[in-house]
Amino acid sequence: MYKASMIVVMTLGMLSGQALADDDFGPRWGWRQGPGPGMMQRLGAIDTNDDGMISDDEAADQVESVFAAMDGDDDGELTEDEYMSVRMGPGRDFNEARQKAMQERKKIRFAEMDRDKSGKVSKAEFMAAGKARFEAADTDKDGRVTPWEFRAQHRNLM
Repeated sequence: MYKASMIVVMTLGMLSGQALADDDFGPRWGWRQGPGPGMMQRLGAIDTNDDGMISDDEAADQVESVFAAMDGDDDGELTEDEYMSVRMGPGRDFNEARQKAMQERKKIRFAEMDRDKSGKVSKAEFMAAGKARFEAADTDKDGRVTPWEFRAQHRNLM
């Protein structure tokens, strides 16, 4: 569960457009909010074949793992509560206004993923959102996200 939590938080950082912070997970792995050495640790955790890039298969595997870890009742759908339960921030320098804004952005992303407006996000909807994030990061459209693309995506989302 410990590794699953780490993967969920790292992958959500990449997929959700939120900076990961030195909160409950951060100090253990040296993550920092925004671009920096911790970003490469997140890329490395997703890059399972250690070639320095994230392939579409690696990204899909991680998105699927995140979905499984978040789906607390294993019903194949995420409720807003399940999705919101993974906290992104507030980091070392707690900023209540920023934390509130980050949570509001998460609610918006949940609503955007819920294409059929059922109030839940199916695995297919979650996977489609992850694929769209990967494709947006893969700026040269070669099916891989390089460290440069990974960093640029993160900077554009902050």
